[in-house]
Amino acid sequence: MRRGATGYRLSPAAHPVFDEGDRRIFGSLEPAELGDGWAMAVFSVPESERSYRYQLRTRLTWLGFGNIAPGVWLAPARLLGDARDMLVRRGLSAYVHLFAADYAAFSDLPGTVSSWWDFPAIEEQYAGFTEAYGPVAAALAQRTDIGGAEAFRHYVPMLTQWRRLPYLDPGLPAELLPADWNAVAARQVFQQLNEVLAAPALRHVQEITGLPEATERS
Repeated sequence: MRRGATGYRLSPAAHPVFDEGDRRIFGSLEPAELGDGWAMAVFSVPESERSYRYQLRTRLTWLGFGNIAPGVWLAPARLLGDARDMLVRRGLSAYVHLFAADYAAFSDLPGTVSSWWDFPAIEEQYAGFTEAYGPVAAALAQRTDIGGAEAFRHYVPMLTQWRRLPYLDPGLPAELLPADWNAVAARQVFQQLNEVLAAPALRHVQEITGLPEATERS
């Protein structure tokens, strides 16, 4: 950091939260495999501590879990570790049983899954992202002269809009999704823009802040 500038440093407790966010935002761009199974969270909270009920519902929803019955939540198995870490970090683990589960029988799973997650709301968010940034991706694909300031100007709002989506959409297996699931197109736009903009945007930040140790997220 440049001499005389004021700065902030993350506390050690914040690093796991950012690591989890990076995994979700940058690492979970492909659907989960159906054969990998599920993470299931079952909780029961005494009425005298019902505020924890709200916290559990909020945090599990934020992780991408779908609500399949009162107190029973489901997500692709790859979210098991993040769920465990979140429950411990938030002091909620005493109220929850966390399982690695497999689906066995007795339901039209694609039809049932669509009632556990709000597919129309998720698709609306993906459509908004593609509408906003598809033209940007198409225009920048034709260029080789993207400067750092311009890259930063596009990258930050793009990433801000995108980062909500991996939490709304847990990356359900493709077999359980509508045939025209518009997340595919949105992910392609994000990947293209991330590849084009991340490096020059980072260099711009390094030049402005004088922090050569900053690392690129990819």
